[in-house]
Amino acid sequence: MKKFILTLVAAVLGACLHVTSAAAEDVILTMQAGAGGQSVTFTDAELMALPQESFETETIWTEGVVAFSGPSLKSVLEHAGMTPGDVELYAINDYSVVLPLEKLEDGAPIIANRINGAPFSVRDKGPLWVVFPYDDESRYNTEEYFALSVWQLNRLNVLSE
Repeated sequence: MKKFILTLVAAVLGACLHVTSAAAEDVILTMQAGAGGQSVTFTDAELMALPQESFETETIWTEGVVAFSGPSLKSVLEHAGMTPGDVELYAINDYSVVLPLEKLEDGAPIIANRINGAPFSVRDKGPLWVVFPYDDESRYNTEEYFALSVWQLNRLNVLSE
């Protein structure tokens, strides 16, 4: 009987660990407010549930016009309950850049999680890419905005004033 109970406990703990690992794997974006502040995570499904923005544009990294869609960075911050501020964006390879608050607009940038209507992989600069509508205004088609266009985005930190 004792052996049965130990086996049962081990099976339950193993199942719990498996569920926790699977849930952690589903997280594609982690946000933090300041150093050691509130932390919020998002899965692809949670990002898809937010209001979506979309536009077609050419980029210096892709061929031809591409359709990007996803929630605006501003709406993601609002949904997470974070006070907007400068945002440090991080890629999977630890590339980081600070996006100044004044460049945060209602419809741009977006955190694209779909290209031409489909999810995209790390190999294709995904699964998240900070994108601006480069063709809409000449200010977006500059080195400054290209540097802010972090692909393979996986975390961000909202900096304190």
